[in-house]
Amino acid sequence: MDVAKILANSPTTMTREDVGRCFEKAYSQTYIANALATCCQLGLAKDESGVYNGTEELRADIKRASRNELYVAFQACMKNYAPFLLYVDFASKGYDSAESAARAKGILKIKSSAVTVEKSLRRWGAYSDLVEVDRKTDKIKVKIEVERLTAAYVAKLLGAFEAELKAKLFLMDMLGPNVFAYLDDNKISLDELTTALLEYENDPREATTKATRTFELFLWRIGQDANVNVSSSRGPIELADGIKAAGAMLVNHNHICHGIGALRNMSHHNPDKETGQSWNISKQGALLTTLLVPATIRSLWHYCKEKKQEF
Repeated sequence: MDVAKILANSPTTMTREDVGRCFEKAYSQTYIANALATCCQLGLAKDESGVYNGTEELRADIKRASRNELYVAFQACMKNYAPFLLYVDFASKGYDSAESAARAKGILKIKSSAVTVEKSLRRWGAYSDLVEVDRKTDKIKVKIEVERLTAAYVAKLLGAFEAELKAKLFLMDMLGPNVFAYLDDNKISLDELTTALLEYENDPREATTKATRTFELFLWRIGQDANVNVSSSRGPIELADGIKAAGAMLVNHNHICHGIGALRNMSHHNPDKETGQSWNISKQGALLTTLLVPATIRSLWHYCKEKKQEF
């Protein structure tokens, strides 16, 4: 995080040599190169043809944080890092650190060795203060202790990170590791579904919009896999009909997709064509939609990829 701190404070892009000069030979060039690669991998920095800059999303928090508070910004990266999310997901189900890391490596097809993956995930989890490893049993415990921090903004960030991490792990449990890996491989983020789950009470319309938008993107990818001309389809209903016509979706799946498509129209398109009035989306409806979407994604994936009928 010392390297991320340098990049966040720099008003211009920096080369590896520029970063190295900031540490007065405290770190080797190899260490600096590895640190920069890690920053880019985790979303703390961007590599633009050999010059680096800090990402805008976390720049202000990293600049403002004292050295012993930098791990808070690191948490923000870990909660969006697919290998770590899978690592924690398996750990929460009783697998030890090595087993959890091995499963994340296999599912996400990570090329690094199992030892390197486990060591990195364990150390990053410990540094971010998100996990604690019992070295006697190699078991992992998810932990966040907001109350011991003194800076109000840090406590607020930690509370938000904890809620988001728990929501993502809940969704990952609904989807299962193979479906999650498919979404990650196809650049389908869980961010909007997570936000929907966290905000359905305060903003049910927006939560429904975000959940159904994630579903539409999933149908688009599944349609591409089934060689459907998805570019001519507008919305979940037309996408679902195209996938069904290609033989990659069952009739009952199609019915469910039509329902989710209707929910997308109700939340995203105003006014209603029949009445000229906008739909009022209740918090109960938003919650139901947010839970229906991952359940349907999981069911569709299992049928499309494994011909398995399960809901």
